Parts: sequence; structure tokens; C-alpha cells
Amino acid sequence: MSKKSVYEWPSIGGSVLEKRLDIRKTQRAELQKILSSPIYWWQFPGGRKIFWNWRLVQDYLIHGPGPNHNRLVERYLKSLKTPLSSQDAA
Repeated sequence: MSKKSVYEWPSIGGSVLEKRLDIRKTQRAELQKILSSPIYWWQFPGGRKIFWNWRLVQDYLIHGPGPNHNRLVERYLKSLKTPLSSQDAA
């Protein structure tokens, strides 16, 4: 992931998400059930802390699951793809 995409798609922890949205842990758990991993949230293997894609969560809550939001998700997924190097192709 490039440096630009890190800033374009900021990640925040669960407690920060709760503060920004003024929600409780139970509400965060409900949001976690609605929004799929690893697009909206993820956690490192063996880890307990969940990281949220703040921009996608925010857009989903503002606009809902419509075509505009789907385009933003597609843009995010494209930003994760990296072209194969010549060594990988061999």
C-alpha cells in the first residue's frame, strides 16, 4: 500500500470509532455484524484490537449501501492491488 493510500484510507481503533460516532461497545458490535471484514474492519491474527477503515464506515453511515458507496468501496479495493513485478511473473 502506498503512502498516499494510507492517508486516503485512515484506520482507527475501536475506542476511537466509539468516540467519533458517540456509540457504545454494543453498538460497535452491531456495526461489526453489518459491515464486512476485511473491507470495513480487520484485526491482526491472534490480536484482539480491531481496526476500522474510517472513511468507508463514515461514508456508509452517511450515504447507506447505495451505488455511490459501492463505487467508493471499489476504489478502495483497487488501491490495495499492486501490479506484479517481473520477478513475480516468472
